[in-house]
Amino acid sequence: MNDIPSIAVTAPRSHAIGWWIFAIVSVSTVLRFYLLTNASIWSDEGFTLELIAYPLADIWTLSGRDVHPPLFYMLLHGLVALTDSNGLVWTRGFSAVLGVVNVGLGIWLVRVVSTPRAAITAGLLLALLPIAVRYSQDVRMYALMGVELTGATLALVYWVLKPQKSSYLVMYVLLMVSGLYTHYFSIFCALSHWLYLLLIRLPAYGRHRGIERPQWWLANGVIALLYLPWLSSAFTQLNTFGVGWIQPVSGYSLPSAIWKFLIVNDGRGCNAFIYWLVPIVYGVTGGIVLWQDRSRYAVQTLIGICSFLTVMVVFLFSFYIPVFVERYLFFSAVMMPLLVAIALDKLRNRWGFVMAVGVLSAVEVFGLSHVYSQQHTMNNPYRMADDRLAELMEDFNVKSMSGDVLVVSDAYLFYAGHFYNDKHRKLLLHFSSSSGHRPIASGFSAPMMKYGDDTYVESLDRLETATGRVWWLDYAYKKPGDEVDLPLRWHSITQRVLGDNVLGLYEICGSVPGDSPTRCE
Repeated sequence: MNDIPSIAVTAPRSHAIGWWIFAIVSVSTVLRFYLLTNASIWSDEGFTLELIAYPLADIWTLSGRDVHPPLFYMLLHGLVALTDSNGLVWTRGFSAVLGVVNVGLGIWLVRVVSTPRAAITAGLLLALLPIAVRYSQDVRMYALMGVELTGATLALVYWVLKPQKSSYLVMYVLLMVSGLYTHYFSIFCALSHWLYLLLIRLPAYGRHRGIERPQWWLANGVIALLYLPWLSSAFTQLNTFGVGWIQPVSGYSLPSAIWKFLIVNDGRGCNAFIYWLVPIVYGVTGGIVLWQDRSRYAVQTLIGICSFLTVMVVFLFSFYIPVFVERYLFFSAVMMPLLVAIALDKLRNRWGFVMAVGVLSAVEVFGLSHVYSQQHTMNNPYRMADDRLAELMEDFNVKSMSGDVLVVSDAYLFYAGHFYNDKHRKLLLHFSSSSGHRPIASGFSAPMMKYGDDTYVESLDRLETATGRVWWLDYAYKKPGDEVDLPLRWHSITQRVLGDNVLGLYEICGSVPGDSPTRCE
């Protein structure tokens, strides 16, 4: 292989490759913008949309009270300021554009380390990858992380092949720093890069001295220096590390993660043989790439390391503190189709290659049906969520009157209610007296800092409204003991249950003159 793969192929072939790339990027664009605003916002999106309304300085501070760094929020804040809209077509559209860019970077990366056929295959499989499509339609940082880390890996490959070009390391520094300011798991991408450079220092891999070069150490020193402003916040978050909703790992965690990459569900409903076969085949695929890597400086091996290292390290660490969440492993998910494409390209039988790509594409299309129908467990690891808040709030906007009040039962519903409250009715957050205090501006409740005491209500029985009417937004199904006892003086007028939520309209008896004596007795 040359230092950098030549693009000097015959004109007809080059023209055909260009059309393939255009077609794949077009397909990836359609898939990521299709039904972009259809799904209701979920809890993490609600958090994001509240947080980005703050000034940049406050976003920096409040992010330090959550579990993710601030860069994505700050970029989205800038986009909202630029467009003067926080509508989903812009906020989710930002992630969708990043998702398309990620497909382009994936094609580019595989073209550098392998053949045009492998690059086209990687682009197709990445364009169709359900988890990539899912988080390209999400107001969260995962698509951005994918772009940053794929780009950083590409920059590293270019530098390894041409170490005299310092510009590649400059790009590497910028992308890795932005990755670390986007998601903490970006550190595992950096770890993959270090492990790769250590590996190719071995005699079997050509004794490449990249890891010994002063430029490499200087670049990483600059990364550390640029991360210093956030370091204290990172340490504060690490001292309180551990998220209660994350499930402990088990023997099913690794195979289920591969299934979630492919079909956005854990695959446990499949035949047991198929369930275990798919992750085993993927592991064998990685082994084939590593074993048969004949590329200069084993750059294909780097793709394998990036695919597996984060998943394995996070899995093992999760026996100590559970942090194994598939969307946190997004970079590994993005690397999966690239690794598979490189392996498939080694098949000599043309029809075997076509059949393998066809089967994989069919599986991914099946997974896409789960994405668009919202029949997946990516938002809630315990069960399939059915968020229909957009429809309920549309009902509220149509039927509520000036002076009505909407009371919600927790912070997530508050964020969603605030986002969908087009008529700007008064919105209150109920907190239980059993908790002893209202939510503090920390963790998931950090964006609540801007709301005053009059936003919170503890005693529903004392609530009065100008119209004598109150709306109650809650979860339709709650664990025993979590239910909220509504006041006896609240008389139900209408109630609508959609998916996981319920919206009810109540008349507060005795609140205003003219109450119906029949209904309020």
